[in-house]
Amino acid sequence: MAAGKHSHKVRQYMRRIDALLEAERQRRKPPPPIPPPISNKHAAMRERIERAWGAAVKLIPEGTDLEEAMDQSEEIRDLTTDILMMEGEEVEFLVSQSVDPRPYQRHEPKF
Repeated sequence: MAAGKHSHKVRQYMRRIDALLEAERQRRKPPPPIPPPISNKHAAMRERIERAWGAAVKLIPEGTDLEEAMDQSEEIRDLTTDILMMEGEEVEFLVSQSVDPRPYQRHEPKF
């Protein structure tokens, strides 16, 4: 591509485009898998959270998101609150074991 006197501008724009494309690639990259539990107690905590998520998802009517379902049903709201409390307990446990809790904070129900 001939840019004449302004080839430096073309290079500058190309660097910006490359940086934007790289940022988009990083954003679309799937998150790393959740690390394995650090102990049997931690594994039991994670299993309880997964079961609770499964129960909550079964209660949500099809075509409704979690927020709408929480507004409509007190049972779903209570179950979601319990899940958040269990996740908080997991974080406290990990911190007490001197483990960084951030990699474990991505709870998604398994179906």
